[in-house]
Amino acid sequence: MPNTLVHFAAQGAASHTLWRRIDVRFLYLGCVLPDLPWILRRAIVAFGRPVDGFDLRLYTMGLAALAVTLLLAGAIAVATTAPRRVFAWLGLNALLHLLLDATEIKFGNGVHLLAPFSWRMTSFDLLPGESPVYLMATLLGALLVVWDMARGRSEAVGWERRPRRWALAALLAAAYLAAPLPLLGAIEASDSYSVRTLRDRDTRTGRRVGLDRAHFLATPAGGFLEIWTGERLRATGTLPDRDATVSLYGTFLAPDVVRADQLVVQRHDRDWPSYLGLALLALVFVPRAGWTRNRPAEPSGP
Repeated sequence: MPNTLVHFAAQGAASHTLWRRIDVRFLYLGCVLPDLPWILRRAIVAFGRPVDGFDLRLYTMGLAALAVTLLLAGAIAVATTAPRRVFAWLGLNALLHLLLDATEIKFGNGVHLLAPFSWRMTSFDLLPGESPVYLMATLLGALLVVWDMARGRSEAVGWERRPRRWALAALLAAAYLAAPLPLLGAIEASDSYSVRTLRDRDTRTGRRVGLDRAHFLATPAGGFLEIWTGERLRATGTLPDRDATVSLYGTFLAPDVVRADQLVVQRHDRDWPSYLGLALLALVFVPRAGWTRNRPAEPSGP
């Protein structure tokens, strides 16, 4: 999916257009809310925690769904002195994030906009991941964040001090973390990210599979795919002649053999722009003299 800086560019421009005054901390935080589950998944895998990879993938998909992400947006919003505005900033940017993700041509990939009513993935398939549009947006995203930091925030929202509001925030955060658990079966049944196909090893033969950004290894013994489950599959069909990152649609000829029916070699690394985007997000939250101009808090009710 587009890297974090692409989201900063597109969503930052849209948010600045919609709101003349906006706390950019929550603008850019909203840009990454749906990616937080994937960041969590990557951290768990990197640290080698003893978690079932399929269940972790299903749980991550549940957390990244729009409706569940809005629970997290609510948890953050009620902990501030302007909950309605912050929820609007976070919620709209979570929606824009998922819509932007759906513009990229991906293989067996997409976003869940209608969950929990439907776990069918949405994908508009408008631009390839290697598109110059994303490269230009990456540069613009970095420049926009730096510009926002240089000019200072036009709106500064404080954090709530009342214990009851923090208790409500904790309740919503707990609901966010628990929401996917009863839905794991429905997510798996949808075969999103080909999880059901990959999990049912004995029934794979003859089934289609979509793999996005898998590692392809060209060896003297033939081509192999290292997929997100950690499994290595033998690959057949039209394949690269060297190691590469590939996205493909394929068909299982045997439980451990995949024929590549449609394959694209991905030449750009999306990790470093995302790491840079997360670093810039952290800097946006660092308080500095002259960085904020406080505004009155929203009325909290009668």
